Amino acid sequence: MKLTVLGASGTYPRPGGACSGYLVRQGSTVLVMDLGNGCLSRLQEVADITRLGGVVVSHLHVDHFGDIYPLYYALRFHPERPWGLRLLLPPGGQELLGSLLGEEGRRYLGKVFSFQELREGEEYRFGSVAVRAFPARHPVSGFCLRLQAGGRTLAYSGDTAPCPGVWEAAREADLFLCEATLPGEYEEQAAHGHLTAPQAGRLAAEAGARRLIITHVWPTFEVDALLREARWAFGGETLAAREGEEYEV
Repeated sequence: MKLTVLGASGTYPRPGGACSGYLVRQGSTVLVMDLGNGCLSRLQEVADITRLGGVVVSHLHVDHFGDIYPLYYALRFHPERPWGLRLLLPPGGQELLGSLLGEEGRRYLGKVFSFQELREGEEYRFGSVAVRAFPARHPVSGFCLRLQAGGRTLAYSGDTAPCPGVWEAAREADLFLCEATLPGEYEEQAAHGHLTAPQAGRLAAEAGARRLIITHVWPTFEVDALLREARWAFGGETLAAREGEEYEV
């Protein structure tokens, strides 16, 4: 599997950046995990949006699904009508998306996308890629994701405070893409549903992950400073998600 970072900012984008979004490739399978503000532009630079295998949204905060709307319009008005793209969302996702569209927009929403609801314990297959979802700890319903293909495992935390679900998703993963929203000194503030950089590092170590990539850093903070904190806590290979970069799982 190969992972391409479309966006790596948490809550709002850095100047010239984008919020959470990631492209996963395995052979001919092309899958998107989250599609936050600013990601669609980068996605079109590296993939044909009419040939995506699916989009999985970890939770329903705008910095993780905001660009589903421009994707909807890009597909809806495409002359070849490449409709029926699989879109996996937490419970209530289709209704939430429709609430910001007019009656006509809602009527086409279920044609452009083939909606599926993410559920704990179920396996979703996209070509040779198997996806499982584990409950996150966040103010809204959300999931941590575990992708397996070709004998390799990619884990994605989504947004979450420490919880059994994120540990299970990351267990012995070859690559763990983990939010590190805040510096270690903000652990109390992060407790409502996020991880600090040291927590991300400790979690990766406890779960037995082989490599760690931190992401979703608030633009208020310097990524390299949080990278140092995470690297110290993990002790293994630790990188920061850089938009446009591709990583082997």
